[in-house]
Amino acid sequence: MAATKETVGAETVLREVGTTSVQPTFVQRAGLWLAAGVGALIALVTLGVLVFLWVHSPPMPQAASLKDAVVAKETLANYKELSGIAIKGAQDVFTTIVVSALLPVLTAILGYIFGRGGKDDGGQ
Repeated sequence: MAATKETVGAETVLREVGTTSVQPTFVQRAGLWLAAGVGALIALVTLGVLVFLWVHSPPMPQAASLKDAVVAKETLANYKELSGIAIKGAQDVFTTIVVSALLPVLTAILGYIFGRGGKDDGGQ
């Protein structure tokens, strides 16, 4: 005997089963909003650091100033030193604000949200 297959539409399944969505708790919803806010703040600070670096980085030396070997060597050494200073400043700002302050806060929030595993407040 050959088995017959019956195709059932999604609307029929949802009508029989009911809703399949799970509503997050208030704490989970608030934690997600807080994590999104901290993530947005990290993105804004990162963008600000990139703008800072773009504004404070020295312009490239002109090709005309690189014709003489002695002058070219000195010019490139100065450019490298000034670029290093600009990068160091941007890196220090990024490390202080994002890596040392905001990233631990974000990981703590996400660890709390996902570490709970959907446990109710009454069980803790």
